[in-house]
Amino acid sequence: MKRNTVRSSSSDSDNESNNASAPSSVKDKVVRESKKQRAKSSHINRAMRIGIFCLSVLWLACLLAMFVSIQREDTQTIGSHIHAVLNHSHFNSNWKEQHRLNNLRTVLNPATATAPDPKNAATKFGSKSDEYHNRADQAALAKVRHPIKITSTPSTTSVAANQFIDMRDLTATLPFDNPDGGAWKQGWDVGPKPLDPNNPLKVFIVPHSHCDPGWIKTFDVYFRSQTKGILDTIYNALKKDKRRKFIWAEISYFEWWWREQPKHVQETMTQIINDGQLEFVTGGWVQPDEANTQRYAIEIQLQEGHDWLRQTFGDHVIPKFAWSIDPFGYSPTMADILKDYGFQGMLIQRVHYAVKKELAQRKHLEFNWRQTYDDTGDHDIFTHVMPFYSYDVPHTCGPDPSVCCQFDFARINNGYGGCPWHKPAERITHANVARRSKLILDQWQKKASLYRSNVVLVPLGDDFRYRTNNEAEEQYNNFQMIFDYLNANVKGVQVQFGTLSDYFNAVRGTFQPPLLKGSFFTYADRDQDYWSGYFTSRVFDKALDRKLEQVLFAASAMGATPEEMREHRRSLSLFQHHDGVTGTAKDIVVEDYARYMHNAIENVQKWMVDKLKTNLNTSSLQPCWKASAPRSLGYFDCKLSQPAIVFNPLPIQQSCGDMIVPSHSAIQATLPCENAGPLKSDTTASSIIKFDPITGMMIEPFKEEWMVWKVRKGGAYLFFPGDQVKYLDHRKEKVTIQQNGFIVSTSKWERTIIQKKVPNEFGTGSATVLDFIFKTKLEIDNEEWFVRFNAPISNKGVFHTDLNGANFDTHHFRSDLPIQSQVFPMPTLASIEDSNQRLTVLSEHAQGTASLKDGTIDVWLDRRLLRDDERGLGQGVRDNVLTKTRFRLLLETENYDSDPSTEFEITQLCKAMWDELNHPLEIFGGVGNPTSLMGGLIETTEKMLHLDNNEKNKGSSEGNTNAVPFVFMVHDRVDYFKVAIESLRNSDFPKKLPLIISHDGHVPEMMEYVKSLKSEFNVIQIFHPHACYDHPHEFPADAPELNEGYEGDIYHNKRSPWATCAKHHWIWMTKTVFDMDFDIEESVESIFFIEEDYVVSPTIYSTIMQGLSLAVNDSKYFGIIFDRTNSGTDKAKVPHVRAGEQDWHEMYFKTGPFAIGRKTWQKVINARDVFCERDEYNWDWTLVYLMSQEVKEDLRLPYLVLVPSVIQVTHIGTEGMHGSKIGNSWSIPKPFHGTDVIHSVSHSPTKFKANGGFHHPKDIEHCKSILAPKWQLFA
Repeated sequence: MKRNTVRSSSSDSDNESNNASAPSSVKDKVVRESKKQRAKSSHINRAMRIGIFCLSVLWLACLLAMFVSIQREDTQTIGSHIHAVLNHSHFNSNWKEQHRLNNLRTVLNPATATAPDPKNAATKFGSKSDEYHNRADQAALAKVRHPIKITSTPSTTSVAANQFIDMRDLTATLPFDNPDGGAWKQGWDVGPKPLDPNNPLKVFIVPHSHCDPGWIKTFDVYFRSQTKGILDTIYNALKKDKRRKFIWAEISYFEWWWREQPKHVQETMTQIINDGQLEFVTGGWVQPDEANTQRYAIEIQLQEGHDWLRQTFGDHVIPKFAWSIDPFGYSPTMADILKDYGFQGMLIQRVHYAVKKELAQRKHLEFNWRQTYDDTGDHDIFTHVMPFYSYDVPHTCGPDPSVCCQFDFARINNGYGGCPWHKPAERITHANVARRSKLILDQWQKKASLYRSNVVLVPLGDDFRYRTNNEAEEQYNNFQMIFDYLNANVKGVQVQFGTLSDYFNAVRGTFQPPLLKGSFFTYADRDQDYWSGYFTSRVFDKALDRKLEQVLFAASAMGATPEEMREHRRSLSLFQHHDGVTGTAKDIVVEDYARYMHNAIENVQKWMVDKLKTNLNTSSLQPCWKASAPRSLGYFDCKLSQPAIVFNPLPIQQSCGDMIVPSHSAIQATLPCENAGPLKSDTTASSIIKFDPITGMMIEPFKEEWMVWKVRKGGAYLFFPGDQVKYLDHRKEKVTIQQNGFIVSTSKWERTIIQKKVPNEFGTGSATVLDFIFKTKLEIDNEEWFVRFNAPISNKGVFHTDLNGANFDTHHFRSDLPIQSQVFPMPTLASIEDSNQRLTVLSEHAQGTASLKDGTIDVWLDRRLLRDDERGLGQGVRDNVLTKTRFRLLLETENYDSDPSTEFEITQLCKAMWDELNHPLEIFGGVGNPTSLMGGLIETTEKMLHLDNNEKNKGSSEGNTNAVPFVFMVHDRVDYFKVAIESLRNSDFPKKLPLIISHDGHVPEMMEYVKSLKSEFNVIQIFHPHACYDHPHEFPADAPELNEGYEGDIYHNKRSPWATCAKHHWIWMTKTVFDMDFDIEESVESIFFIEEDYVVSPTIYSTIMQGLSLAVNDSKYFGIIFDRTNSGTDKAKVPHVRAGEQDWHEMYFKTGPFAIGRKTWQKVINARDVFCERDEYNWDWTLVYLMSQEVKEDLRLPYLVLVPSVIQVTHIGTEGMHGSKIGNSWSIPKPFHGTDVIHSVSHSPTKFKANGGFHHPKDIEHCKSILAPKWQLFA
């Protein structure tokens, strides 16, 4: 929606720059130093100016002669061409301005004076799925790499083709001054590009109508009152003349219009589309905001639009070019998405006016937008920036709006308020066509001079334009007369109606564009009017948006298809509109958006309940999250201490209390899943976490302050700071402190803190993780509430935020710029750091954030504004309601890179915490009698659940064993492991394949050694989350309280971690690796497991591949093993082998390294109750028991294995898994090349005596929770 409105009472150009003066120069020492440097070279500059003046005179003489010969009618145009000659010299000498800016950047930051090496590659967290509809569900935070700075080479022609622009560097150094540029107030006096008959200027006039799906009116009312008629008009206009073109962006409107059309209209419109007259651009459900949105939601709205286009017209209409003229700033995430979906180019408009000017002066308004993770340019997308103030007609034909407005023929007879420059629009006639055509041609040529090609894009439209047939005819007919005249009478120009693809196809390949990295936040349209308020406006609705995203994500994880979720996905998509999630619509429209989302949430929840009910013996299941009205705060409506069903939508495990919830699984648990206060298991919490006894504010490990901006102006879009005060000092309210400060409340502001456990795999003592849950109800006008977190961190003004939960942005605090310019969007994350620690704030919804002092992060909670900010909304923001905001704060001291020369990356711990916060457990209560549910929730079919990682890794056939990853289970015996790796290094194991190291704890020496292997092997480290090494006094290690009232195992032995730890690790490890998505080209059907105290033969991998080819498709085999002596325990029972024999033998499985396939592992999962309830501390002997005749046939494992006649693995230890001495009677096994099988065993084992040690109910329960198959309920 156009907020840069043309006013009738005064010049629009004045409105662009004269409200409040910006600083005339950068006021700090940096710029003074820059001026000194420029003064030193002034004598050189004077000499150069003399030379340039002489060249200008020569150019002037030549071009004057040319102009006389052409005998142009319009003296104004001749004057402009004369100016173009002088201006051409300006651009040719523009290297001086580049040199000045480089000097400034060098003074600001000497480290950025040259371009750093961009070769340091970083990868994204998670991978993108190739499956179209899974893309949004798979989106994750991305790593970024080293920034590339602007570099310039003096040139007398064009800027060097290999030039890079880093927006983070540019915004840290650009003066952001605002001198009066004349007709183009925010630019300069632009001269026209000369016409060349041998290389004609191609001008494409692109008719469009920007139709907001909600802003001043609701989506429905807009359609009925305006958009329906606009599309009728477009249809009528285009079918009259095939030379006419039009572009359309918002599929939400077009789909509705299409549904209401009779068949003959649909057929004619289809032909218009197929003929290329009507072109869809971007093709999303809406034109989304790019500041507050997550990648997940952006992709869903794009998919909804493309799905409809594909189903209605076919693949050929799917857009290849994107049109984004109204979002208030731009994110590289959108460029990344578009490239993923096959786009070739994109257009943007709302870029800070000073940035536009800088880019225009360098002819960098068209560039390849490169992702920070991309070293190769594979994700570059060609991008066009519109150069002027707005996207309306007065600001799109050229730099002088008073001229361009005269060619908005919808304003004839004072239509749309006429032109405010007192130069009315004039209908084209045969009498004036020559004069009028040359007048607008001059503007097109001036616009062309800002770009490096000879092609000009001129949009022709505005908000909700082409409402009547008469308006459309005025535009098309008058411009057609201009086209006809110019094409026939002026050499060197070709003009026509066009589409976005017409322009991009004509301009691409005509020059080498520069590369640009970074974002375009924070946007300002004029003066110091920064659009940083909308990052927080209507924060309740931003939170409601994320709730809908959460349930859609969960339903998809349960197996919901896009078709089943169609209506609800479209409700989410509608709100991604740049006046929806931004909070910049009228009150009635905000209510309407909330109604769509609230209904969608309830219906998605109902779908999940129905899906669960079909597999449960209950009819009373209900979602625990409820809301009584669209804009009322959701509440938890399940009884505590009662059983509930909790579903984990993530591919990683989560926790509900002490209960582990496996990935993509539903289990029965007892509520609550979390409690306010410190962790019960953290005995040091009281020394780490401290509160002010009077205010209740946290004071350690970092400070918490409730703050208020008392403002005097601003609105839904704009933030203008006023007085900053502390909330408790300002309001003088009674403070209630509970649980020593973990809960603090006043009448309007409440805060609860929950300490979160750091999963063992991320190390102990490396981080403190705390959830802050705020409930606020802002009822006082002109106040903006925020919380400030303050840590002893010297971040030196450097501040990081995320971009759409998919990338990161880096900001540099500037004291010379207004505070409102230092506020940035925070879709999910803000972070500061130094070499000692990093403070990161994660949020479950979007808001604004800033770091105005070293060591601080300010995060907005809500804002309430009495007045409008004159951007078209016509009201303030006063519909605040009770709102809940949840932050997760991480104070990390390890595992992050604080080097300022490298790109910011989050840690793996932060990534896991982000995942859990954004996709928490879905909880359902009212399950009735819990005993009736045992086993009630069964495994689902593929129809119910998307293919999991096991399925994705299968390949085309069950017998496909193209790749077999190796898994080493390690503890603390580094010397053993070094010998094992040396044997692997000398074997035929392909080093490109995954080498998985499963750690039984964070043993420093082991971790250091494994780190050294990463440059040689494709190492994947996993850490047992319940490692006894890391937590020796917690379950499943030594938890003495578990022996209270415990009668012991079958031998009456009390529970001991000596007996339980290794088995728990093995269970978790095997389940984890079979659930992995290995992200390799080969399929993975089988996996080889080995411990740290074994060496392998030179032919170990080929032996595995051969053995699996013999065993994997024969159901009688458990798998293959590699030592026929079972590590020396069965020397008397091994198959007889002749000297030199190279064959495979059948035998019983007992112990030792083995390779098994997914089918075998699934059988273990199916028999998990028997496995977990067996009182046997050895995992391998538990497997042997499952092969015995004591186990029911349908749960029994195959007892046969294949073993090579030549031993392929050798045990080098003298003790078991945790022994400490290397034996001296071992040697590296010899090669093996056998291919034939000798059948020698005919019956299964009969009966085995259990060894005990694994009988405690807690161990059994934990074992079952890990081995739970997808959607298996257990108590």
